[in-house]
Amino acid sequence: MMTKVLVTGSSGFVGKNLCENLRLDSEIELLTYDRTNNHNDLVDMVKQANFIYHLAGVNRPNDEKDFTKYNVNLTNDIVSILQKHNKKTPILLTSSIQALLDNPYGKSKMQAENILTQWHELTGSNIYIYRLPGVFGKWCRPNYNSVVATFCNNIAKGLPIEISNKDHELSLVYIDDVIKEFIKVLKNNVDKSKSNLYEIPTIYSITLGKLAE
Repeated sequence: MMTKVLVTGSSGFVGKNLCENLRLDSEIELLTYDRTNNHNDLVDMVKQANFIYHLAGVNRPNDEKDFTKYNVNLTNDIVSILQKHNKKTPILLTSSIQALLDNPYGKSKMQAENILTQWHELTGSNIYIYRLPGVFGKWCRPNYNSVVATFCNNIAKGLPIEISNKDHELSLVYIDDVIKEFIKVLKNNVDKSKSNLYEIPTIYSITLGKLAE
């Protein structure tokens, strides 16, 4: 029997890497949702899915209201669809370590986490919340949300790089490690957390100065 897997944010950095790996599994039917889709598409896909990777979101929108639109409301829409159709589909959410910070992005991620936590408490559905640090690796956009991609891009093109504080320490995870962990969740190969919060097993620490070197 085919497992139908929905990936929201499928055209993003993490989503693109995850989808490429899921397509290698002949027992998975992949459902992809991004900004080219509409609400009716979302309803149809959520109704079909046996597992949901909820990766969609924004972290540098032009309008601050988009934090709520894409990070909070979309999460609420998914839960509402599940509730309406009496489904308890497992959900993996990519949150951020900034969920603990007092900024618009962090607040929106915490709100998304809370929506899923309440859904779990109401239904007992399995949820997996990953508060990711900086993610680096193939297909990451420079000059957007990855200092690693930005440094690589600028150095390769002979452009200057900016270092605000060379002693500032970064926490980073490699995209292939992230995808490996996410697929383990799908295959039920991770220990269930009482708090529903999870970490990528391998995290790298490096200062901005050493990264530049």
